Amino acid sequence: MKRHSLVFTFCMMGSFNVWAESCLMPPTDAEIVSGRFGKFRGGGEGNFGSANQNAHMHDGLDFSTSGVSKPVKSPGEATVVYAGARGTAGNAVLMQLSNKDIVAFYHLSAVNVKVGEKIAAGQVVGVSGNTPSTSMAKHLHLTYGSSDKNDARAKAFNPEALRGTFDPASLSNTVKFQTGIGYKTDPSPHFCQTFTINDGHPADAKVLGGDTKSQYAILFGETPEGGAPVSGADDVQIAAGNTDALLAQDSGESTASFVEGSGVFGALPEPPIGKYSSMSASEMMQTEAFRRFTDSNWNAELTRVGQRALILDYVRAQGLENYIDNQIMKKKERIEGLLASMTSSQLNYLKEKALSDMQKASAINTKTTIK
Repeated sequence: MKRHSLVFTFCMMGSFNVWAESCLMPPTDAEIVSGRFGKFRGGGEGNFGSANQNAHMHDGLDFSTSGVSKPVKSPGEATVVYAGARGTAGNAVLMQLSNKDIVAFYHLSAVNVKVGEKIAAGQVVGVSGNTPSTSMAKHLHLTYGSSDKNDARAKAFNPEALRGTFDPASLSNTVKFQTGIGYKTDPSPHFCQTFTINDGHPADAKVLGGDTKSQYAILFGETPEGGAPVSGADDVQIAAGNTDALLAQDSGESTASFVEGSGVFGALPEPPIGKYSSMSASEMMQTEAFRRFTDSNWNAELTRVGQRALILDYVRAQGLENYIDNQIMKKKERIEGLLASMTSSQLNYLKEKALSDMQKASAINTKTTIK
């Protein structure tokens, strides 16, 4: 799944395949979701004040601004492609990210940007509101549109689906294309962090989770962390990518230019069959042999990673060597202990035999003297 710019860069095997030049930052200071993605709204009172009075699925995340007008911020670097009134969405701003995906803000009481304007992550683009329906509480509705249908993840659920045994697989996939936005999808994986859901429906939380990424994990079987996970990525590589992006941000450079010029990007993959901490010395040796000698991409990967990745892998290999040496030393100590016990036992046997022989010899000498 594609991602975009601010905090997360994934440098796959160090070739800074900038899979996600970053994940997104929160659009409001409250960082609370007041309306779940995918919630079915049946019309009338069931629409919770929505300007769309028809039955519909909530196709975005509502972010709380405490019921008042507050500044809302662009979650990433983008270009404004729409700014103005948009039907039941009220005043809206649509921002196109570097990967061509769209982030849309609805119901704004004020718009601070113009079409064609380049905006930075964290830049104020408008003020939350309740346009075009004053029956709504003032808030920010955020819709995320993917440019690729294969990247879209959207399931709709209604009250009936939450009764009895809940089976996420039974929910309908509701990916729809909307002109100007693309394929509407759950925004949760695109954000760097998860957001607490406080929508006044605690019963839903028991089934769907109490935060945005928990819901995503329940519905789609995975938990995106620091942005959605890449197939084949592991914790070390993701952590390295996050570090690259943060360093780039501190230096005032884009992630791509920082990575290209620094020579310190990326990380080689972790062991393929588990963490070292859970392995025996024998399993570690088998794992390292598999990683370094049977992986056809290993030599190519070594030529692509940066200096940091090589140093990290060298340190890891050195640590593994030290650990195995320590395990071997422990085995030697155990063997030496067993040998010492065996020698002691043998010596004790010889000592007892010598004492027995001495007693026998003494008895013979006594008999000879008496005679």
